[in-house]
Amino acid sequence: MSLMVEKLAYLKKQCRLTTEQTAQLSNIPVGTLNKIFSGQTKHPAAEHMDRISQVFRVSVHYLLDDELPTECCFNAYTEDGLFSLSAEEARFVTQYRRLDTGAKHALSAMASLLRVPAGLLAGTVPVRRTFCYASPAPEGVSRPVRTILLPETDPAVRQADFTVLLRDGCMEPIYPSGSVLLCRRGPIGKEDYGLYQLNQELLLRRSVRRRGVTRLVAPSLEYKDIIVAETDFLECLGVITGLVCGYRWG
Repeated sequence: MSLMVEKLAYLKKQCRLTTEQTAQLSNIPVGTLNKIFSGQTKHPAAEHMDRISQVFRVSVHYLLDDELPTECCFNAYTEDGLFSLSAEEARFVTQYRRLDTGAKHALSAMASLLRVPAGLLAGTVPVRRTFCYASPAPEGVSRPVRTILLPETDPAVRQADFTVLLRDGCMEPIYPSGSVLLCRRGPIGKEDYGLYQLNQELLLRRSVRRRGVTRLVAPSLEYKDIIVAETDFLECLGVITGLVCGYRWG
């Protein structure tokens, strides 16, 4: 597989676009795109490459140059000198550019809030400030995101990237409803539970794949397994690492 095919697959996943959606945005027939994405078309038309690059917001040079890695880092000269973006930062910028104005303002406010020193908890305990997601959210209700203060005396807190408020009994008997759970970004083991995004829904589950079928499984037997279809968008946002004690809403 050529590096261009690998980059196109990577960009489709990053942008969460199907081939059909890409065809609509680029005004290129689905059959033509399938041949380009699979590598069957060795030398795509310049016009097609230009349209594809506009959809994915990358340069044609990035797609065609095999010297540039798939997860490319970007550099630019500014008034303060050379400004560099890591691959992770570049992914963040790509996602940020696809947000609407309201979401961009909300993200800016969250970043500003995280820069504020957290201070102390209960007068003497040093804390860190992060965000807490609510999962699962009731159907048709947007997921609230709240700031939370965590005691840094707990080693697990120092390793966590965010927290999640458990609002149902799916994690019983391990964690009761109403618990605040620590989550860490990174690889997840076969026996680990994590916070998953399935299409537009947040779920606390364990991913199990058997005989080519992926299921999201809850520890509580009262919750049925969720079968993930090939057309579903599934992403693990973080691994559950423990229970938060002594927190305060920030």
